[in-house]
Amino acid sequence: MAGAPSAECGDPHSVGHERGFKAHLQWCVGCGGRASDLLCPPCFESLPWAGSPACERCGLPTAFETPVCCVCKNVDFAFETARTPLRYEGVGKEIVHALKYRAYTAVVERLAAPLLAEAVGGERFDAVVPVPLHRARLRRRGFNQAALLARGLAGRINSPVSDTLQVVRSTRDQVELSAAERRRNVAGAFSAAARTRGRLLLVEDVFTTGATTSACAAALLDAGAAEVHAVTLCRTC
Repeated sequence: MAGAPSAECGDPHSVGHERGFKAHLQWCVGCGGRASDLLCPPCFESLPWAGSPACERCGLPTAFETPVCCVCKNVDFAFETARTPLRYEGVGKEIVHALKYRAYTAVVERLAAPLLAEAVGGERFDAVVPVPLHRARLRRRGFNQAALLARGLAGRINSPVSDTLQVVRSTRDQVELSAAERRRNVAGAFSAAARTRGRLLLVEDVFTTGATTSACAAALLDAGAAEVHAVTLCRTC
């Protein structure tokens, strides 16, 4: 990433910084300092890569190579595999917040989509499917960040986007829920509007417990998909 940081870093949550986001890449997404690209060099160097080794099933970073981690042993995920390039901390968290809460969509094409494509690693899919938002949340936010990520990724891996997934009932906010509560909260909350087929790639911004990702994968499998894989921009570890 090109661009030199300024001597002074602005407050990433200040009004001035919000205006900077709307301008022509005047601010670093990671620290809020002036930069000529999305990330200043120090923030790019401090990207929290998920790295390896990792669980071959859910992508959780582990101490050694393993086909199934301690989490996967206790949860029957509907997806085949889940991959992520970044941990949800530091600069990784700021990238997600810039997109999700500040509507700074430039991060998709110039940063997030390339990272997601690299995480997918050249695999082929019949369609890329974004995790949907309930219409009330979509109305409040004005956009679905997962849909933006899915479109950016699909263009890089030459796969079509399918918007077949839909939310069929509202759910509680997941932030304060345990892993078991999250699974119960989203069980049966998603459905496919049409029959699906082949090998599908599910896209979401953050993987926390895998509850939402698994519920969406289950809906796609019920609609006819042969298998469902997932990729998220970040994951908690």
